Amino acid sequence: MDRVDALLPRYAELLRRIALTDSELERETALGEATELAKTSLADGPAIDRMHELHRRAQVELAQAWCDAPAGSAEHAGRERLVRGDALPLLLALMLPHELAQRAHHEQRWRREHETLVAMFEQTDEMIVVLDLDGQCDDVNPAFCRATGWTRRQAVEGAGAWAEPPSGAKAERRSGPLTCSDGSTLTVQWSISPILGRKGELLNHVCIGRDVGRQQRLEDSLRENDKLRAVATLAGGIAHDFNNLLGSINGLAELCELEAVPGSRQARNLGRIRLAGDKAAALVRQMLDFSRQEPPAPQRIGLREWLAHAEGLLRAALPHQQTLAIAVAVDSIVRIDLVQMEQVLLNIVRNAAQAMGPDGGQVRITADRGRPTTIDATDGTAPEWARVCIADAGSGIPAELLGKIFEPFFTTKPVGEGTGLGLAAAHGIVRAHGGVIEVDSLPGVGSTFSIFLPPAGHGDHVD
Repeated sequence: MDRVDALLPRYAELLRRIALTDSELERETALGEATELAKTSLADGPAIDRMHELHRRAQVELAQAWCDAPAGSAEHAGRERLVRGDALPLLLALMLPHELAQRAHHEQRWRREHETLVAMFEQTDEMIVVLDLDGQCDDVNPAFCRATGWTRRQAVEGAGAWAEPPSGAKAERRSGPLTCSDGSTLTVQWSISPILGRKGELLNHVCIGRDVGRQQRLEDSLRENDKLRAVATLAGGIAHDFNNLLGSINGLAELCELEAVPGSRQARNLGRIRLAGDKAAALVRQMLDFSRQEPPAPQRIGLREWLAHAEGLLRAALPHQQTLAIAVAVDSIVRIDLVQMEQVLLNIVRNAAQAMGPDGGQVRITADRGRPTTIDATDGTAPEWARVCIADAGSGIPAELLGKIFEPFFTTKPVGEGTGLGLAAAHGIVRAHGGVIEVDSLPGVGSTFSIFLPPAGHGDHVD
C-alpha cells in the first residue's frame, strides 16, 4: 500500500478535528498528534511533496464530505476554515520533524566538512597563506610557520609579506623568494587561487606554496654524485695505467743515479727526475684513493678516541709555526673506517695549513653535535648528527668558488702546489660513510669544514 494511502485516514481525522473545533486547546492537541505521527510513521523522512499530497487529499476528502452541509452547521463552518487555509498549521506540524532532521543533517555535514578543511589546513606539509583583497595576510598554516620560523601572529602582522600580492579573479602560478625569520630566504613555488562568493564577488586569495629550493638542492646533489662517479671511474683507470709506467720510470732513474758520478750534472738531473717521480707517485695514490670503489670497513669508535688517534699525524702535517687545538664538547659514538676518515682530516688540515701560510696560525678541531643544513632536517624529533669542525684563520674561499671546491681537479693553488683531489676524495669518503661535509668561509677571515656523521645508534654519546 502506498505510504500516503496508509496515512490518509489518520491524518484526515486530525484535519477534521482542526476544522471543526474552536478550542485552542483542542487545536494544539491535534497539532501535537500530527508531529508525533510524523515521528513514528514518517521516521525515514518521505519527500516534502508527498506530505503536501497527503494534506491535499485529506482536504479534498473532507471538502467533498461537507459539500452539502447546511449553513450554520459545524461541518459548513469547518469547510469554510479549510477554504481559508486555517488548517495549514497542521501540515507544518507534520513537516516539523522532517525539517528538524534535515537541518540537523546539514549542520552535521557542515561540521564534518569544516573539521576536514581545518585538519587539511593545519596538518598539510604545504605552506598555505590566505590573503585579503588588499593583499594583506589573513592567516597562515603551521607548515608556513615551520618553514619560515615566523609565528602566525608575526605573519599576519606583515612578516615575510609579499612584494607584489596577487590581484584579480584569475588563478596563477609564481615562484620567488620568501624571507624567513633568521634572514635567510626560501625559493617557493606558489599556486594562487581566488575565492569567490555566491554572487561571483572576489573574497580573498588562497596561496599554496612548496619549497622548490630543497628539491633543487637534491637534484644538484644527484648530478654531483653522478659527475663524481664518472670522474672517479676515469681517474681510477688512468691511475692504474700511469702507475705501471711510473714504476718503470722511477726504477730506471734510480739505477741510472747509482751509476752517475756524484755531484755531476747527470746526477742532479736524475735526482730531479726521481723527485718528480715521487710527486707523480703521490698524485697517483690520491687518484686511487679518490676512485676507490670498495665500501668502508667501519668500526664503532668515539669522536674523542678518533681525534686522539689522529692527533699525532695531524700535528706532523703542520709546519712548525702553526699549532693544532682539539676540543671535544660531546663525545658521540660513530661507525667509521678509521684509516679513510683520518685521511679526510689530513687532507683538510693540510689545506688549512697552506691557507694560513708562513705567518703561522692555529687549526682548531672541535667535536659536538648538530644537523646538516644541506639536507631536510626540519623534523625536530630526528636525532642530531655527530659533528667534527676543522677551522682555520687562513685566507678564506671566495663565495663564488664555494660550490666548486669539492669538484675533482679543481684547485685555487698555483701550478705544482695542488692536484685538486684532496677535498674531492674527502667528500667521497664522507658520503660513503653516509655523512655530509659542509664548508663556511669568509675571505680574509678563514674557513670552517664541518663533517657530519650519523650516530652509531640512538642515544650513543658520552657526556
